[in-house]
Amino acid sequence: MSVLEAVARQRVVVLALVLGLWSPARAAEPWRAVARVATSEDRALLERVRGQSSDLPVVLEAEAGPSMDESPGGAWREAERLASRKDARAVLWFTREAAALRVSVAAPRTGHLFVRSARVEGAPETLTWSVGAEALALAVRSALRAVDAGEPLGDVVAPPPPPPVVAAPPPVPAAPEQGVEAPVAPVDGAFVQVGVHAALDGYHSWGQQGLSVGAGWAGRVLRLRAQVMAALPVHLRDAYADIRLTQGSALAWADVPFVKTGAWEGTVGLGAGVAGFWRRTEARAPEVEPTPSRLLAAFVVGPAVRVAWRVGPALALEAALSGEVLLGRPRLGYSAEGGFVLREDGASVRPRLGVGMVIFP
Repeated sequence: MSVLEAVARQRVVVLALVLGLWSPARAAEPWRAVARVATSEDRALLERVRGQSSDLPVVLEAEAGPSMDESPGGAWREAERLASRKDARAVLWFTREAAALRVSVAAPRTGHLFVRSARVEGAPETLTWSVGAEALALAVRSALRAVDAGEPLGDVVAPPPPPPVVAAPPPVPAAPEQGVEAPVAPVDGAFVQVGVHAALDGYHSWGQQGLSVGAGWAGRVLRLRAQVMAALPVHLRDAYADIRLTQGSALAWADVPFVKTGAWEGTVGLGAGVAGFWRRTEARAPEVEPTPSRLLAAFVVGPAVRVAWRVGPALALEAALSGEVLLGRPRLGYSAEGGFVLREDGASVRPRLGVGMVIFP
């Protein structure tokens, strides 16, 4: 072998070593991050995060399931379990509260929790929504870069104590720190409602009382419900007749929240529907000839204010105060000597109070 061939071979070896050290194969091995997605908006946000983090050595894996904030042990404990099950270095999730959207990135191996909030309005993929979504995606990118570098962002979350051997009440969660908001029970989804009601209708001194049932759907900015109310029959007696009056109504409501604090929420809305009156008359004097029983209907419209206390993810207690305006209510009386003698006119505006339970299946 000549000297020139030896020198050429040495140069090839050195060049191969340099290319090997600079090759992408020597780059950091990809690692896993898991995102909990509970809604279609969460999936759209995750796609934005993937777009902003495509240059990082991280594999973003989506796992469908309920909101992390609904976990019995809290979001942090659920993030630890999810990271252990998926062998992930980071767990992220989104929380919607009215117009604000919060993203949380947990690094359970180091005990760090990174939280950022942004105002994200409108439907997914609209212009207003995209502006806020991109801001959150950039914040998640910064958090994932820090996890990749071994220096996670956010606050250090102290690990919870091991569960006691003897059953005991769950520990009280620590107060939120540095902008980390306490989780609030979700409000989205279908619901059923059952309760009791009472109204001053002007026909009877005690008004009317009865049961109410309903069903509806609760969204972030609108509550829709259909409600049916039935009242106990009352007797309107005098020296001439005994009138048995039974009332019921069916209404549709649209409510919007105006205040929300923790588990408490207040809404105001408008309803419209039909009220039915079933009248049956029995004569108590020989000169009285009762008219046949009949069913009358009247149009009902009016506002309502509701206050709800969320006892748990599936149950809320609710109180409602409404004012119903009746158009076409029946007038009760007698026909005498070709004229009409009014006995009961009823109230044109009926205040009504209702209390009951709202159940989210």
